[in-house]
Amino acid sequence: MKKKLMKLFLLSIIPIFIAFLINFIWDIPISLLSGIFYIILFLFNLPSGSFISTNTDYNIKRVNPHYKLEKQDVTSLSNQPLITLAILIVLTIVSFLIYLQQIQN
Repeated sequence: MKKKLMKLFLLSIIPIFIAFLINFIWDIPISLLSGIFYIILFLFNLPSGSFISTNTDYNIKRVNPHYKLEKQDVTSLSNQPLITLAILIVLTIVSFLIYLQQIQN
C-alpha cells in the first residue's frame, strides 16, 4: 500500500517538477506543460483493454499475420489503475484550468 501511494505521489509531482525546470529554461507556463505531461502519463497508464491498445493489436496483426492477440480481460481492472487514471484526469483538468485562468489575467 505504501508503495502504491508513493507511486501516485511521484506520478503527480514529477510532471510539475519537470514543467518547472522547462519553465526556468524556456519560459513556457508551468500549468500548460504539466497538463501536457499529465495527458502523456494518462495515455501510458491506460489499461490493456482500452481502445488504443486494441488498435495497436490490429495494426500488429496486419503487419504480422502470425501474431497471436493477447486475451483481453476487461473485468480484471482493480481499483488501483482506476484511481491512477482518475487522479491523472483530475490533475490534467486542474492544470489546464489554471492555465486558462492565467491567460485571462
